[in-house]
Amino acid sequence: MRPDPPKVLMGVAVALMADVAPGLSAPFAMQSLGIAAGLLGMAAEEFDRAASRLVEEDRALVVLFERAAPVVASQGLASRLREAAARLVGVDLRVSALQRDNDVLRALLLELHVAIEAQPGADARALEEAIWDELRESTRRRHFSGVR
Repeated sequence: MRPDPPKVLMGVAVALMADVAPGLSAPFAMQSLGIAAGLLGMAAEEFDRAASRLVEEDRALVVLFERAAPVVASQGLASRLREAAARLVGVDLRVSALQRDNDVLRALLLELHVAIEAQPGADARALEEAIWDELRESTRRRHFSGVR
């Protein structure tokens, strides 16, 4: 047997709500169980999508960094953006490794955002808008299907 984590987590969540919740009478216990079941459902969804979400986001950041490198006034930052864009991201497909890559890229995005906000010019404003677009998209990627 090969356990399928999303199915297992959702199965536990459903069992808690269908089998355990009806036997509870204390409001706090019922609320706690509902929260636990909801968290299990969210964990199941995130387990299933995490690698795909991280790879998609890393690719979007690399494209943004390629666009930003010629615009940024700081040559040191431009060099780091080029290096990040040239780096092979996602070689190790474990979620923990993908998350580490993503954390590095998002820290660089923050540095880019601070720098570009202080930089004058139409190219800087267009890049700033592209950064905001990616931040909005990044938030959308993290939405859970049952939570809006």
